[in-house]
Amino acid sequence: SLYIVILFYTKQLLFIMSKVVCISQNVFIAWYPCLSLSMISSCPYGISCRVGSCHLNMATGQNISKSEAEIEKLAKENKTEIMNVLPRSVSDKLRKKKYKFVCKRHFEKENQQEKKKSPEKVEEKLDKEAETVENAKESKPKEPIDMTPLPKMRKLIDFSNKVYVAPLTTVGNLPFRRVMKKFGADITCGEMAVAKNLLEGKSGEWALMKRHPDEDIFGVQIAAGHADMYTRLTEIIKNEDLDVDFVDMNLGCPIDVLCDNGCGAMLMLRENKLRDSIKGMMGVLDCPITVKIRTGWDEKKPFAHKLVPKIQAWGLGGVAAVMIHGRSRLQRYSKLANWDYIQEVAAAQSSEVPQIPIIGNGDILSYKDYEEKVLKHEGLSPTAMLGRGALIKPWLPTEIKEKRDWDISASERLDLLKDFVKFGLEHWGSDQRGVNTTRRFLLEWLSFLHRYIPVGMLEVIPQSMNQRPPNYLCGRSDLETLMLSKNSKDWVKISEMLLGQAPDGFVFEPKHKAKSY
Repeated sequence: SLYIVILFYTKQLLFIMSKVVCISQNVFIAWYPCLSLSMISSCPYGISCRVGSCHLNMATGQNISKSEAEIEKLAKENKTEIMNVLPRSVSDKLRKKKYKFVCKRHFEKENQQEKKKSPEKVEEKLDKEAETVENAKESKPKEPIDMTPLPKMRKLIDFSNKVYVAPLTTVGNLPFRRVMKKFGADITCGEMAVAKNLLEGKSGEWALMKRHPDEDIFGVQIAAGHADMYTRLTEIIKNEDLDVDFVDMNLGCPIDVLCDNGCGAMLMLRENKLRDSIKGMMGVLDCPITVKIRTGWDEKKPFAHKLVPKIQAWGLGGVAAVMIHGRSRLQRYSKLANWDYIQEVAAAQSSEVPQIPIIGNGDILSYKDYEEKVLKHEGLSPTAMLGRGALIKPWLPTEIKEKRDWDISASERLDLLKDFVKFGLEHWGSDQRGVNTTRRFLLEWLSFLHRYIPVGMLEVIPQSMNQRPPNYLCGRSDLETLMLSKNSKDWVKISEMLLGQAPDGFVFEPKHKAKSY
């Protein structure tokens, strides 16, 4: 019995020592407190939490938890719960292809079972149908019953006079959108999600649909190549009560992988599939949809001025707006956006049918750009739709609303990066894996942020989207000079200021290499 007692306490001592060793090897991020402790009873990451100095006993490695009274108080005050999290049971059904959809796939034949029947049985069925018709004629006429379905009530969204942060792949994540909300963005939208991956129940794709309570007007963007995929996805959104204010159809993505599968810009060329997609979605959703398109496939042969009047003439209802990027698919992001053509598309709509609001998009980097490109072109909705401009200048919504050029200091820019890191660790986790994920997305954002030239250093105000900052530009402080650097190693240095030392041999290369400014 003495041996068992000694063995028990030896194991306990070794366990405590292993905790202490783990804590000693863990480099804590000192400037940031653990948000998990402020939202729940105890941090789920324990000794692996990189910001755990506030909830760990450094002597024993014990994870400190809150009392029951504090937990009850937190449960009442906690309003930061992430929305649109798909239940595990639903994702399992999608992966096993056991989720029950009303809409059939495009390759399924409606009369497949009838064709398998013999011709004699088909003739018998036709004879029975003929008999029922004759009996109905001989019977006394009854009062006709109006079977017209009642019109569906939809939530209305007014995009006019609002700042809308466009869906941005990779960099338009939830922590970035929270930063944009702090600077005055009115409408946000999740990153582009591929319908095929969503219908297969891939958790990484469903994570793009998540919404924070700070996002008061929020939409999701879907890319699909077939009408049944759009319809089936909207069935999941409706059945699982996902909280979205609108659904955006992606008809503008120029990536070859998507276009080869009929998604993105390729869907602009398939009008029948587009009509069936809108019709199928409208039959399911209670919220409006928006359509994001480009001017056309080729710069020399734009056709958006023909496509938009057709969408208007279909009269399907529920289309809250059509967003037009002022470039073609083959242009991608090169050259300047053609706002005169966007105005031409808006003017091409018929005045006899209710017109669809047209929102222009492309090259807005200041209030002057918004004034010249949006407000001075007739027929366009006065909406500031921001893409790369939001990545380069996340404080752009403030500039537009206050009608000024903000000469923001380097320390203020560092503070907004701190906010992003704070939101990132809260969203992706505060363990080493969460820190690595936050660092990666921070560096992706810094690959755009370095393009900003401070207002106080410009010869001509404001800066334009296509202006490249000169090499080796010196700022007004060491921090500002570091933020102006095009070298990815300097971006890693900035990340180390916020997230601690990067792993040995860490090298960063941007996922998106924009060939133009």
